[in-house]
Amino acid sequence: MKNPSATPIETESDRRLDESLIRTLHALLLEASVSGAAARLGIAQPAISRHLRALRSLTGDPLLVRVGNRMVLTERAESLRAPVRRILSDLSLLHDGADAFDPAIARTRFILATYDFLPRRFYADLVRRVTQAAPEVEIVIRGLGERFDHYKQLGEGEIDAAITVWPELPPHLRATPLLADDFVCVMRRGHPLAAAPLTLDAYCRAAHLATLEQVPGQGTVMDALLSELGVSVHTAVRTQYLGLAAEMLASSDLVFATGRLLAGQLVADAGLVIVPFPAPIKPLRFRMVWHERSHRNRALAWFRSELVATARALKNEPITPAP
Repeated sequence: MKNPSATPIETESDRRLDESLIRTLHALLLEASVSGAAARLGIAQPAISRHLRALRSLTGDPLLVRVGNRMVLTERAESLRAPVRRILSDLSLLHDGADAFDPAIARTRFILATYDFLPRRFYADLVRRVTQAAPEVEIVIRGLGERFDHYKQLGEGEIDAAITVWPELPPHLRATPLLADDFVCVMRRGHPLAAAPLTLDAYCRAAHLATLEQVPGQGTVMDALLSELGVSVHTAVRTQYLGLAAEMLASSDLVFATGRLLAGQLVADAGLVIVPFPAPIKPLRFRMVWHERSHRNRALAWFRSELVATARALKNEPITPAP
């Protein structure tokens, strides 16, 4: 039997996990600070401290520990990030009739998994649009990783949306087109293949720069498209860091086939040249994908609309030719 004279702290420690505790835990995981979580939720700091004591009792873990003059998350707390995000996303489905999402006062985090072979200005414009409309949100932009892990991460709430060029998608994912980007070849100015119209045979005999394979040994989207043409190439260098591509191309005879949008950025960065692709080939088709379970989340729907608007603006932006 509980002691009727139990203190608020004891009562708080005995409480069950409920929505308010989950929201407090989410804020603590984002802020790694009691005061920061209180400010994020608009709740008095003593209440957050009581919630933290209850969460520590429920999880059997301190969650936040002091290291030097700051607080850091424990390993257990770090492991709770994705489950807590998933629970909150599912809870949002119960509030579908609630007030519309207001970005001006929202405090949340958006996590996007994507390639870096969209040009920098796409991400710069996305950040500008989102931070101007929603100054209190946090944006995380991360890589897709190998073996299509992002499909699983979407389902587990670890990421909110992904940008992909692979046409095949699991049935539980939703998708919308973002951009169709024609393939071109990029090479250094003065490259032996830049002087005359590039032929498919000469293209195939060249040494190539390419991105990493998402599934090692199974090739890239470009490899699949070349296979449809009945050809293959010698890939001399593969990298996941396309920020290195401009300098690599400028100092070698490598050839890089990529979308015209990224090609324009590489030309501007290193004085490279763009050469038309030597055969009819399907364009790169970028799509945004998200999980069915988060489809009705109003905050994520707003973020997805900003992604679409950013892509539309980029599509309509003229490509500046190299000097």
